[in-house]
Amino acid sequence: MRRKILGLDIRHDAVSAVLLKSGIKGTDIEAHVHVPISNQIYMETVLAASLETVVEKIDISGSVCVASFPANEMSYRNIQVPFKGRKKIKKILPYELEPTIPFPIDDLIIDFYIMDLPDIANRHNIIAAAVEKSRLQAYLETLGSFNIEPEIVTVGGYPAALCAAGLVNINENWLFIDIDNNKSTLFAILSRSVCLIRSFPIRSDARSFETESLCTNIRHTLSALEEIIGLDFTPEGAFITGCGLDNSGVDQDMEQSLGFPVKRTDFIRDTDIIKEHADSQLWNPHQMDNSFSLALMEIEGTNGLNFRKGPFAAKKFWEEHKKNLIKTGILAGLVLALAFFNVLLDSYFMGKNLTRLNNQITGVFTSTFPDVKKIVDPLHQMRIKIQETRKNALLPGVTDKNIRAIDIINNISKIISKNIDVDFTRLVIGAESTVISGDTDTFNSVDSIKNSLEKSDLFKKIIISSANINKSDNRVRFKIKINL
Repeated sequence: MRRKILGLDIRHDAVSAVLLKSGIKGTDIEAHVHVPISNQIYMETVLAASLETVVEKIDISGSVCVASFPANEMSYRNIQVPFKGRKKIKKILPYELEPTIPFPIDDLIIDFYIMDLPDIANRHNIIAAAVEKSRLQAYLETLGSFNIEPEIVTVGGYPAALCAAGLVNINENWLFIDIDNNKSTLFAILSRSVCLIRSFPIRSDARSFETESLCTNIRHTLSALEEIIGLDFTPEGAFITGCGLDNSGVDQDMEQSLGFPVKRTDFIRDTDIIKEHADSQLWNPHQMDNSFSLALMEIEGTNGLNFRKGPFAAKKFWEEHKKNLIKTGILAGLVLALAFFNVLLDSYFMGKNLTRLNNQITGVFTSTFPDVKKIVDPLHQMRIKIQETRKNALLPGVTDKNIRAIDIINNISKIISKNIDVDFTRLVIGAESTVISGDTDTFNSVDSIKNSLEKSDLFKKIIISSANINKSDNRVRFKIKINL
């Protein structure tokens, strides 16, 4: 799914917005708008009207917003600290800034970043920026009235300086200058790291005076820069952008005054990030580069100054989706409650069924064994009684094999062939042996009976005890002993 990122650059001269769509296939500019501001006296009213124009021309729904506010409304200080850990710096920063800022420190939101520069005497260079809470709140409330909740709020022009430092093929030491009609902000870049931020007014009597006023401020700032950071700094060139560049020839005039190359930025041309741009003919780089770089800051994951901290921290996921999550939680709770109730209901009916079965078992046991008065476990007691009954059904002096009389008779009747002419007259079953008596037609038949009985697994040994012929009926009377 492609992400929508809104870069919103707010300044006293204009409001610029760029909506990017970023995904696996690349990044495209979906829409952009530049709304000039002529009346700066009633800034909040004019800002609201400008934002209304923005939301009319751009579909910002579902987008992540990165915003910047006028750089001249913030204070900047270069500080050296003896450690690099952010937690430690946060603790000491208010005390370091308090003597140098003309505002109560409790009325400010402060952020900082550590410069990637050589350390001097084990001290690390940082740039701290501060904005009044009241001003930040006013801007955020105006944005909130249009359902715009920026995740990042930073310094106007700062993302453009970072974009140029990180994405454009430039020299090591140079300047980035964001020029408005009446104000300008200077970013000094040393070894691709912003090492100084200064904002100053511009005289607007005539174009030549504007340029000279700007260049004078730049020269004064450069004179103090080496002392501030403690390093040599000789700019090899400058990039310029901003709403104050409507007049052509400003870059040439500045180049002549400063003595080094001055070029206008065009990030779409210089970065080669954008794949498609529907309104490329209406794109004006000096008006749109700042808002474009804000969106790029989010896409590239660039870390920098961000004033959405403390009471102004961006809403977390829970706060944004609290109502929907509560509704979902309630529905989930109802489903779980119904499921639990169903389990309880099943357990209840299962218990009743188990009680009914136990009562049936007890009833069968008492009706079968009425002599038993004490019933603890009817199933176990019934099994014991059945085993005792089986033992009582066995022969007297039960053998280890527990051979029943009925099994012996059944075995004899099955094993002896029906073709043998035999009449059994007597059967004596004992604990260790069984004796059968009878008469048959021949002595061979007696042997056949013996041989048949020997095939049985129940009988150990077959012995013919006697076999005599009866002269009266000419039949053989026999007696056979079977060892069990």
